[in-house]
Amino acid sequence: MTKIVVRREKSNLQDIIRDYTILLNGKEVARVANGAETEFSVEPGKHTVQLKIDWCKSLALDVHVETGKTETLLCGPNSSILLGLLYITVWRNKYMWLRRYV
Repeated sequence: MTKIVVRREKSNLQDIIRDYTILLNGKEVARVANGAETEFSVEPGKHTVQLKIDWCKSLALDVHVETGKTETLLCGPNSSILLGLLYITVWRNKYMWLRRYV
């Protein structure tokens, strides 16, 4: 089965009771809670993954998943209490980080 797994690092403050929405090729496919992971099946090939919460997003990540393989991604908040206002306004498209698990 070809799938993508998204693991969200546990945060003690930032967004602890809120889920991140996972967008696959621009469409909502799943949600991931603080300190949790979620997985979903995909067609083999290239996909774009992005996270969203309210009007804030992560940068989009292009992922190539081979037939029968699993691609694991890690995510978490970029923001901090002191920089929160900047991250929900000026840097709202970098509110969360998203990267491949290596």
